[in-house]
Amino acid sequence: MDLVSTIGAVIGAFIIAGIVCLWLPGIEKNAEARIQQRLGPQFASPGLYATFKFIFKEALTPTAVMPKLYNALPLITLIVVAALFLIINREAMVYLGTFASLVALVGLLKVEEVMYLFMSSFSQSLLSKTMPFPDHAKGGKHRDAKQSFLEQISAQRSLRLISYGSLPFYISLFVPAILAGSMDLSTIVLYQQFNGPFLFTLPGIIASVVFVIGFLIVLNSNPFAFLEGHSDVIQGPLMEYMSKSRAIYTMAHAFLIFVGGCVYSTLFLGFPPCFGVSMIVPIICSIIITVIAAVVSAFAPLFTNREFYPTVIATSMISVIAVLVAFI
Repeated sequence: MDLVSTIGAVIGAFIIAGIVCLWLPGIEKNAEARIQQRLGPQFASPGLYATFKFIFKEALTPTAVMPKLYNALPLITLIVVAALFLIINREAMVYLGTFASLVALVGLLKVEEVMYLFMSSFSQSLLSKTMPFPDHAKGGKHRDAKQSFLEQISAQRSLRLISYGSLPFYISLFVPAILAGSMDLSTIVLYQQFNGPFLFTLPGIIASVVFVIGFLIVLNSNPFAFLEGHSDVIQGPLMEYMSKSRAIYTMAHAFLIFVGGCVYSTLFLGFPPCFGVSMIVPIICSIIITVIAAVVSAFAPLFTNREFYPTVIATSMISVIAVLVAFI
């Protein structure tokens, strides 16, 4: 395939991904509503309609450390997620060469996580208004009591998630590389086309379970919704985003869900996203992950540190077992 045809195929794959990803939040919310025996929103409301709704909302300048950079972070996040989709695209792998590797994939995923830490650190207001008094999280003044801003609680949670919360997810990503004997994504895909998907192997099954649990942590989905803090007075740093910034964040988060399904279909099934009939496999994987997230969110309570730490330790141990089995 020549360069012009490759660019056309990549653009076509991006168009398909953009259409599909904006429907995934609606699928998740409706699946969760059906499980809880209640009416859910329209399928297009949480993703497609919400994006256009936020675009036409009034924009305010938040009281942040660097307001322009703070409002630009959702756009940077969307660009990072788009780069993730690009390196796992079947047509783009040929021209990207060594950059289309598992190392680049993990690096971009980690950069996407760090964006949430920046969002939390730069936010210093509540609904874009400074408080008439210091919004200390510890209440009144107490001698020798450590006080912090409410927004910094989300920053601490973000640091916790990116430092060790998503560790089992990243360990599971290296199981296909061990089985294929290469970090190159095209080699991993080619190996599965000749020898069958890694999903049907013992280490592949174990790593798949860890992948799903770990990806829920990366998505900040219930019960691992540490960043948003639904039980708090504020919804973390995301409450400060409005208008176009909020719309871009909605697109970035929906796109990340779809990219997660594409990563799984590439590493464990040997079907990378492309502009063709085989694109149905990543789409199905993204829908399955979305439904799993809805089921877990419907039944599981919001985790605190007491439940979060054992879950991360247990899944990390399971992922290490998958790695050891892959070496055998």
